[in-house]
Amino acid sequence: MATFLEIGLIENFSIIFYLIFIFVLLYAILSLTKILGENKNLNAMLALALAFILALSGPTRDLISFVTPTFFVFIFFIFFTILIYRFMGASDKDVIGIMGTKSGTRVFILIIVLIIILSSLGKIFFTGPTTSDVNETAVNKSAVGTKGESALTATLTHPKVLGLVLILIIGAYAMQYLSITPSIIKRE
Repeated sequence: MATFLEIGLIENFSIIFYLIFIFVLLYAILSLTKILGENKNLNAMLALALAFILALSGPTRDLISFVTPTFFVFIFFIFFTILIYRFMGASDKDVIGIMGTKSGTRVFILIIVLIIILSSLGKIFFTGPTTSDVNETAVNKSAVGTKGESALTATLTHPKVLGLVLILIIGAYAMQYLSITPSIIKRE
């Protein structure tokens, strides 16, 4: 019996959703960067051609289906962080000041986006053999990629690497605030 929750028919047409998503993303990038100039028809034709090529590629569809939820969760957290900040009484000018180039927030967001993209690429294209693909006795349990985890993901989530990143972030903020402090406090 068919129900409202039946998505079997939608799964047969999922390539259309990938096609639309890729087309909109590429058209937006081409329109914003103006690589091909102001010609909207040329941007649309190139975006549509690339969307057809990429939507028919299996690894590209896997990459989009893997990276999209991660981006939405990241955008969700950014949105609610700004919302909480505004709820605490900050104005639009304060929020824009936080997102400015001097605060380093843009660089932090860019680094997170690059980590998401690189780990997704590693998961899709460079995943090691899984235990279901290889005989259990031949798999070293401590080896990277034995559970379908890419080497990049395993490296980035290793406790020593995460500790190093935390120490580097604390050191960067300490150097930033130590260099600002003498200019604020002037004793003559």
